[in-house]
Amino acid sequence: MKFFCFKLILILTIFINNLSLSQDTIVPPSLDLSDSLLNVPTLDIAIEKALEKSPLLKSADINTAIRQFELKSIQKEWLDDIGIESYYKYGSMDNVNIQNIGQTDDITSAKTTDSRYSVGVYLKMSFLTFLDQKNQNNIARQQIEVSRLERQQIHDEIRKLVIKQYNEYQLNKQLIIVKNKAFTTTQMQLTKTNNDQKNGNLTIYELTKVMEASTKAEADYLKAKMDFRISYLILMELIGEINKVNLNQPSDW
Repeated sequence: MKFFCFKLILILTIFINNLSLSQDTIVPPSLDLSDSLLNVPTLDIAIEKALEKSPLLKSADINTAIRQFELKSIQKEWLDDIGIESYYKYGSMDNVNIQNIGQTDDITSAKTTDSRYSVGVYLKMSFLTFLDQKNQNNIARQQIEVSRLERQQIHDEIRKLVIKQYNEYQLNKQLIIVKNKAFTTTQMQLTKTNNDQKNGNLTIYELTKVMEASTKAEADYLKAKMDFRISYLILMELIGEINKVNLNQPSDW
């Protein structure tokens, strides 16, 4: 127990001596955010950019277009069952002529060289196919509607995501200001603690509390800066402008 107390006193003594040496060099942290991290579009523009950039929306548009082409194909399938038949023949033909004379028929025949042709249209479709044609058209139309609804759902989800990320970015920007003030306050307290220690007006317990508060305030400030940068990068990724960001920019600005 005595050894532990001696060790604690030794550590505090070293810290106090270092603090005394650096008393004149303690500078409160300056809040100097990079201009690039503050250069973001307004919320409505950010949403518009995100919607234009989204590959999910582009994929949904393509899927809807495919469904529309499928409907047109189904509507034209009945044309496969319609055809044209033609007949043509050239050569010697037997021409038979029957005349009714009184109660007897006068039949004469003669050979002629002639050409004959015919053209006709036919429809070959089963009754079941004919009845099912309307169902196929309805199914295709419903698939188009499903594609449009899926696209609208993606559209709404992107809007929600951008709104959430944009507000998180704004919140983290404000938190930096708050954490910076807290860090500055603890730095000032450290300076005052150093003066009190010189005058013998500071207990070990009080010194420990100030050290803990200073360490926590610094950690919170560094985390706030990192959270702000991350929220900014995610927002830039959502709106398709991440290529304009220097990803190698140091987080301490």
